[in-house]
Amino acid sequence: MKVFIIFIALLIANITFITYQGDLNRYVRLQTYLKAVAEEAAAGAALYYDEVSYSRGSMIINKEEGEKYIKHLLIRAGQTLDLREGENLTAEMEVLDDSNGAADTGASPAVTVTLSLTVTDLFRLPFLTKEQVVRSAKYELADY
Repeated sequence: MKVFIIFIALLIANITFITYQGDLNRYVRLQTYLKAVAEEAAAGAALYYDEVSYSRGSMIINKEEGEKYIKHLLIRAGQTLDLREGENLTAEMEVLDDSNGAADTGASPAVTVTLSLTVTDLFRLPFLTKEQVVRSAKYELADY
């Protein structure tokens, strides 16, 4: 009987460990994917600049076009992630360019995108909860 009890205890411990490893692997892959999407969104949004202002020597990012691009990326990412009801992916874009003080401080124009994914619990174990994944990326136009 002792062998049976020890076997059941080890079985439960191993199943818990295997479940945790699988969920953690999913979490890490999700972090990596969101990092790639955030970097793509920041780099793509930074490419939409005002040509007239640029011809006059100042770099001004076109926020409306950048937000359209990010929205398009979020739709594609949401399809790839196969989001369920109640889960959503949102983005926040912050622009630092010559129109809001980048030239005064000597900083290069930059676009920062923060993605926030809200899901149901990522971990199946009852003592672990993770319902939000947030990644941020910054693209800086250093050589303009």
